[in-house]
Amino acid sequence: MLEAHHIPDLSAQPLRFLNAYWTLWQALAQPVDCALTRQHGLDLRAFIALSYVQGGATSPGELAAAMSIPNYEVSRTLDRLDRLGAITRLSDPANARRRRLSATPSGQALWSAALTTVQAVTQPPLHALGPPLDILTGSLEQLAALIRHGDPPPLSPHFPTTALEQP
Repeated sequence: MLEAHHIPDLSAQPLRFLNAYWTLWQALAQPVDCALTRQHGLDLRAFIALSYVQGGATSPGELAAAMSIPNYEVSRTLDRLDRLGAITRLSDPANARRRRLSATPSGQALWSAALTTVQAVTQPPLHALGPPLDILTGSLEQLAALIRHGDPPPLSPHFPTTALEQP
């Protein structure tokens, strides 16, 4: 006897979480990516990579680890940023095989202008969420750390342990 076709319950975990994550990513990333490309010649990945370089990621390996993407993707992204004049890749004096990354003055200006664009696109929906945005962001950061490292970081005093607790 053949088993009846199983209809997935999209309201049950983990499908509910995965569907919400996917829908959010599609709804938010596409307009951000389009605005960045149109206004600054950057895609979202290049903007995020430039953000990490601005924040102190000093080597392609560090950038790959921070962004959780393969080295070859980092290399392609850095090539794009290099063509835009946004970064420099110089030999590391301590290890000639290693490259050190830094943002150029024009890269810093590009990042600043692109950040303004990202804020303009993302602010309306994120602002509508209100204070739960910090709780949601903290929860996603904890989940990412758990998946990456197998051990969640200690809770920040800014985030309750459940949605029902008050800060």
